[in-house]
Amino acid sequence: MGQCLSAEQAPPGQKAHTGARSAQYIADDGGDRAVVEGLSEAYRVIKLLGSGAEGNTWLVQDVKTSIEWAVKLIRLPLPSRFVQAIFREIKLQSELGEGHHNIITPEEVILTNHYLGLVMEYAPGGSLTHYITHKFKECRGVGLLVPEDEARYLFKQIVAAVDYCHRHHVVHRDLKLDNTLLSGHNPPYIKLCDFGFARGWGEDSHFTTVIGTPDYMSPQITAAKAQGKALYDGTKADVWAMGVLLCVVLIGKFPFEGDSVSTMGVNDPMKKVWVQQNKTTWSQNALLRDQLPYLSPEATDLLDRMFELDEKKRIDIKGIMAHPWYNTPMRPHFEDALTKLGMEQEAVEKKVAAGAYRSKQRDQAISNLIKLSASEEFRQKATEPITAETVFQIWTRVSLRTVQDSYPVFNKQSLRACMAAHRVSMTSTSQYGLHAGGGPGALNPHPRPMPVHENAVQA
Repeated sequence: MGQCLSAEQAPPGQKAHTGARSAQYIADDGGDRAVVEGLSEAYRVIKLLGSGAEGNTWLVQDVKTSIEWAVKLIRLPLPSRFVQAIFREIKLQSELGEGHHNIITPEEVILTNHYLGLVMEYAPGGSLTHYITHKFKECRGVGLLVPEDEARYLFKQIVAAVDYCHRHHVVHRDLKLDNTLLSGHNPPYIKLCDFGFARGWGEDSHFTTVIGTPDYMSPQITAAKAQGKALYDGTKADVWAMGVLLCVVLIGKFPFEGDSVSTMGVNDPMKKVWVQQNKTTWSQNALLRDQLPYLSPEATDLLDRMFELDEKKRIDIKGIMAHPWYNTPMRPHFEDALTKLGMEQEAVEKKVAAGAYRSKQRDQAISNLIKLSASEEFRQKATEPITAETVFQIWTRVSLRTVQDSYPVFNKQSLRACMAAHRVSMTSTSQYGLHAGGGPGALNPHPRPMPVHENAVQA
């Protein structure tokens, strides 16, 4: 869904929200009533985490368990062009997130009368953007931002997560600081997020779509502006982006930042990066001159291999894992944390091998639900003016974290049942929910949602 946010993160170019706006203050705004009141059956809204092109991400707390989650809300009606992309992202992240501890795990999909929402694991440690900014201030831009073993501790987790994606034939295509979050552990665990640009592949991992963030793009992608086309190996593009991440974590600068002279007259950000990539090697970039002497020869060699212009010669993940720098011992607390994480991951991968976390029935239910949220019937309902009498409620919830025995069937008949029930609730003094067990349109007079598998409308 194109965005994931954590405690201290905000989208590029936008001011971060500090959380000073309380739920009461938020509710005073007519537009936000649909958020606060619409989620109140299941979640207490704490604060706005950030805003993106598709919607806003909020920090919420489960009213029953007090667990905090991040929920991305997309305002309805949902444009039809978003349907396939949103479904693909939810499907990929559902399968990958529960299968790897270094990937953000989605919890559930919710549908209110004004929003489609994705409830996700919350990363309280913030993003690598915040982490790097803090470290840069500490060292005042002199020397390495962090010791190499600390960078190695973080980098090995990123590599493990991306390797897991590649082994399941998925490329991320937007690896960057903002999409790399940190857990609340000490030392923190890495949590990759935002699979909006991710794609699966069959026999061939080559792609032609120009997508990503310019500073992290491989030369095969940045060349599209100059050559008019792109053809690249998605796995090698992810390797290049991981090299950029490692470089920034170590020295606080992007490897292909262009000076004002070499990029004079070039206004396009992607073309600027392409000019610098083809002008010189990263280690000869004058803007990095002061920091490079602090890098070990092994770190420099690994980055050289990751920044190989020819993607056929560029090191792959297997090669990264075998590299001397990658295997240099770390301080005991980093080694112990990775050992513990590795043992937990090994147990999870046994479940994955047994077919856990995949469900065609769940995928079909989510696909149908997203399609309905873009339907003309829903469009008419979602665009009705919000007034003082408007009743906000969760219409249905579908679990993503654990595969259920059965899933609801969403179609136009069940949508009409939802709307009929909503009309009844608007004229009643009680808040009604929808109960699948009673058939289409059956009502359940409970102030809180029923369990996920019972709370959805069935055809």
